[in-house]
Amino acid sequence: MKPRRSFSSVRISIAFLLLLLTPLLHGQFRENFFRAKDPGPRPNPSSTIPLPVPGLNANEISLFAESLLRVSELEGTCDTCVEQPQGTMPIDPDPQNPFSPLKLVNSAGMGPRFNADQCFICHFQPMIGGSATRKNVAFVVGKRLGASNTIPSFEEADGAFREVRFKFNKDGSRDGGVHQLFTVAGRADAPACQLQQPDFDRELRRNNLSYRIPLQLFGLGLIESIQDSAIRDNMNANRELKRLLGIEGHPNLVANNGTIARFGWKAQNASLTLFAGEAYNVEMGISNDLFPITQSEDKDCNLSYEPFDVPRTTEANYHDPLKIMPAWLMFTEFMRFVDAPALAAQSESAKRGERLFREVGCALCHTPSFTTPGTANPGSPAEQIGPQTVALRGQQVNLYSDLLVHRMGATLADNIVQGNAGPDEFRTTPLWGLGQRIFFLHDGRTDDLMTAIQDHASYRGSDGGDNPSKDRDSYSYGPSEANNVVRRFNGLNEREKQSLLDFLRTL
Repeated sequence: MKPRRSFSSVRISIAFLLLLLTPLLHGQFRENFFRAKDPGPRPNPSSTIPLPVPGLNANEISLFAESLLRVSELEGTCDTCVEQPQGTMPIDPDPQNPFSPLKLVNSAGMGPRFNADQCFICHFQPMIGGSATRKNVAFVVGKRLGASNTIPSFEEADGAFREVRFKFNKDGSRDGGVHQLFTVAGRADAPACQLQQPDFDRELRRNNLSYRIPLQLFGLGLIESIQDSAIRDNMNANRELKRLLGIEGHPNLVANNGTIARFGWKAQNASLTLFAGEAYNVEMGISNDLFPITQSEDKDCNLSYEPFDVPRTTEANYHDPLKIMPAWLMFTEFMRFVDAPALAAQSESAKRGERLFREVGCALCHTPSFTTPGTANPGSPAEQIGPQTVALRGQQVNLYSDLLVHRMGATLADNIVQGNAGPDEFRTTPLWGLGQRIFFLHDGRTDDLMTAIQDHASYRGSDGGDNPSKDRDSYSYGPSEANNVVRRFNGLNEREKQSLLDFLRTL
């Protein structure tokens, strides 16, 4: 008969067992309560100056350098009306920076109504050409030079800078156009102007506002160089899997020639030239060759002495090919020649996330890459094929978008129609550069990637998906094309979700 163990020895054995198991139990406890979380934007680069596409020739590099000057210029109703004392700029780069707006005075002729008075007011995160910054510049722009503007209530000091569209006109017909936030009334460069801002509070009460935030401009020349045939071939690839997941998508076609438009939240702009001309006219009120008519012809407010952007006023500049090009056209060259965002090094978690990104189905709309036609190799038989800029030929474009518009359901619907893009349709936003973006989705509603992913879904019957916003002329939205992909994402365990989020922040 074996001797009985003493009570004290049993206690010691149990204590020793617990000592061995505690790390395991603690680790399991932590694992059970772990929740995936957006790791947040990567740190901004040390310089705010973007790089050009590699391989540009000498003339193209000169164009890019001049375009950087132009997009950095502060606008006013005349050249002598835009000088600012130190410290009053909403975004003030290094004083040694040659592109500092404090050193640049060359108004292209700001119009009576505007959203911004400088290109990089809207495009500065993480550098010139980026998206909305953490600091909402509306609070400075709207009051510059003593302006009498009221800052609209939907602009938040720590929120995304938002432009606004009206969904409907007073008679119930569709509007969809941008209604500028500010006027020059009260400014020192427009002392007689009495032009009033739109009644945003009234339209807000009527639920008649739709918001948009700035998109990044990086790598747009590469996107412009992708052939329509490549976009259509990609649209027709994996048709059976897309059908099973409810993914369709279609191009937003240019009305006058049937080609595929690809720029803007709803792919409403056909080219970078059109995008630039519209931005100058709509965002800064500057008339130009594409949009020669000002949106307000009030003689006390429409004071520009340079309705078609006369260049800098020194005599020598009239003989300089770079200086005589108008600012809006130089903005086109900036977008065409600025380089694409660089991908960050991937951790092991991010590498798993890239695989899951494809397995879940995200890549069916966020197509990882296209290739531009032609070759950049001199002497090649294919050298003359592709975009006019040789440096843009034969390039892999890691944009993570199919450049099509998709039905996104009631959660994202804005009830704005633009071309072939309907009230709940949006272009698949390119994800390159996402690693350093702060705000997401067309209206900047969130700075959390997890929320952005969930808002891609709209499940009919579970969230009032027909028309939760109760728009005028109530519109019944169908399910989002992303519903099943979001369901598959939600079926991942928390570690897998974290890996996917880690991957997105490397883009």
